[in-house]
Amino acid sequence: MKNLKDLKVENKIPAEPQNNLYKVEVKVDKAGRLSLPPEILAQLGAAPGASLHLVKEFGQVRLEPNLHALRRLYLEPTTACNLSCQTCIRHTWSEAPGFISRELVKKVSSELKDFPFLQSIMLAGFGEPLVHRDIAWIVERLKTASSASIELTTNGTLLDETMAGSLLEAGLDRLWVSFDGSSETSFNDIRRGASFNLVLRNVQRVRDLAVAQNKPFSLGISFVIMRENINELKNIEKLIEATGADSLLLTNVLPYTEDMERQMVCPLALTGETFTGSSGKPKISLPRLDINYLTQEPIFHLLRGYESLFLIDRPISAPSRYCRFINEGMSFIRWDGQVAPCLALLHNHTTYLYGLERKIRAYLPGDLNLQSLSVIWSSQEYDDFREKVFLFDYSPCHICGGCSYLEKNEEDCAGNTFPVCGGCLWAQSVIQCP
Repeated sequence: MKNLKDLKVENKIPAEPQNNLYKVEVKVDKAGRLSLPPEILAQLGAAPGASLHLVKEFGQVRLEPNLHALRRLYLEPTTACNLSCQTCIRHTWSEAPGFISRELVKKVSSELKDFPFLQSIMLAGFGEPLVHRDIAWIVERLKTASSASIELTTNGTLLDETMAGSLLEAGLDRLWVSFDGSSETSFNDIRRGASFNLVLRNVQRVRDLAVAQNKPFSLGISFVIMRENINELKNIEKLIEATGADSLLLTNVLPYTEDMERQMVCPLALTGETFTGSSGKPKISLPRLDINYLTQEPIFHLLRGYESLFLIDRPISAPSRYCRFINEGMSFIRWDGQVAPCLALLHNHTTYLYGLERKIRAYLPGDLNLQSLSVIWSSQEYDDFREKVFLFDYSPCHICGGCSYLEKNEEDCAGNTFPVCGGCLWAQSVIQCP
């Protein structure tokens, strides 16, 4: 880790708090109606006449945002990439590389005004965005057309001084950089074709440029966890310090091959109840505790999923049978203009579960070459799909597995038809994306 010390970031942009505490009094009128502040209604996507979902779980009540208000848009610049990472879908993929056209970007930009609750636009997909020769122009075009935050995810190898300056000048608000190792040896082995030290220097450069230009800018790290690199987390604080990142997103590896499935460190969490709560299990409420040699074994025992754990009244669990893409108002535009509800259904691809091959067919409810984004988003088909996924009444393929239904996402044993989501690893909080 000597190289990290040498590359320590001296100038840091103060990061905005990720969880701002917000307290305000709201009143119930004499008719029993509750009025919420305008800024909260906007965050919920609550337009006049909109329907919100009220959820009661573990004795707590929460108000879910409007499923039918687009709040986060993903745009895939390209499916091409300059690397050959161990974890990449290209090792099992035959799709030819594609690049989004300027015409399509102009069309999308012109329609953003139809979505008043749009909060962010993420340039990401199954490729490396910086490979696209017009990437800075794309950022500028989107930034000019919308007040939404513009984000981009990258492997960092092409982020030289010219590229960094162009992206900042274009108005990029947030950059996510993929690091699957906190040391040179691990990183270079997993992200084949990349250089750990080069990416670190590139990240430092863009941070320094943002400071020098006094531009609002933030940086996050995404990290794919595998058996091969899990010990790298012991040095993750040094990587965060070296890059100046304000957030770190960890995800399990998505098993595109049998070898990748064997690299997963979550089989118990996936098939059992680790990190999930259940109304059928006793509730155990913990206070804040020291994590040391005395407490680590008892806490580890509880975290394996034998009880419903709470920290005071806050559940210590991740949601399962829950789709962030749907519940948080996301949609995806593929490089060729096809629209999908989530990253998992953006392209045809193959995954593995319990050693069995699973063919995933893309679900594309609209084509921007033929329709507007607002027409696609508000179509009955897309509306119905969002409501169905919110209820998530799919067969739990992630737990049982082994039958012929697992081989495809066409149908399940509960009678659901394409696309079925019971085997989706995103919906089980095993995979997550920036």
